[in-house]
Amino acid sequence: MSHDHAHDHDCGADGHVWPHQCGNLFGCGDEMGTGVVREDIKDAAYDRRAADRLLHMDEVDQAQFDSFLTARGRARRDLLRASSFIATLAAVGPWFARIVHAAEGSPQQPADSVGGRLHVVESTKETVRLGVFDATLPPILTIESGDRVSFPNTWSHFLNGMQPGVPVEKLAEWRKANPGKGPHSIIGPIAVKDAAPGDVLEIHYERLRPFAWGAVFNNPGALGTGLLPGDFPQGQVKYLDLDLARRSAKFAPDINVPLKPFQGTLGVAPPDGFFPPLRSGVTSSVPPGPHAGNTDLSEMVEGSTIYIPV
Repeated sequence: MSHDHAHDHDCGADGHVWPHQCGNLFGCGDEMGTGVVREDIKDAAYDRRAADRLLHMDEVDQAQFDSFLTARGRARRDLLRASSFIATLAAVGPWFARIVHAAEGSPQQPADSVGGRLHVVESTKETVRLGVFDATLPPILTIESGDRVSFPNTWSHFLNGMQPGVPVEKLAEWRKANPGKGPHSIIGPIAVKDAAPGDVLEIHYERLRPFAWGAVFNNPGALGTGLLPGDFPQGQVKYLDLDLARRSAKFAPDINVPLKPFQGTLGVAPPDGFFPPLRSGVTSSVPPGPHAGNTDLSEMVEGSTIYIPV
């Protein structure tokens, strides 16, 4: 998939092959369709050192640590620990593609990720929904396996309402006016022809291009969102000019922050019953899970691949 633009925060696209009840991150139990583990790739990617890091990642005061985690934070952490090796495949960097190519004896991209038809999906009121994965909607587009999708001019948070100069009070007002929903502008759904339960969607990021601005913000603590809302009662937003040529963000006159653009939100609809729905088939875009969704993984950069169970 090719994203011509991706905001500093989340923009999303979601496949319309809605998953069924899935207990882990990779597939739905029985091996069906393409939902199988490539042992040769696994062995190359997941060595003993990586295993030791996962096995000892909990050598902390768990009770104290959990007290600082919001539901969103716990869900994201559980996603990464969900299923041993497969959890590490939720977001793999460009190095993993090299392992795949070596295992398959080809220096090129896999056949399914090159060629194919290119589809262009603009952000409009017909293609974007605020803060939900909605399984009740008809697909805005149906693609074949191996096709590419480009999302130019993607919308910012709150259906493109978040723009430089908009105060944090306005952002908080929009959040309160849409209870249970996220701030994300979710594009879709997009159907993948012939995908079936037990298959795995392999989505490769060919290109990510940010706009020339970004933002960092936290809501007022009274909204109860984010991490440590009680410690930061005052909301704030800071808009940043991005120097795309130098891949740098100007934070202050003498402070520049390096840029590493990544995809914040992309997924399918969550499994039935995995999260409390806002209504039947409609789930908030905020928590990540086995459907991927709002993962906010910085590894999801240009050249990376994500695998999502159907």
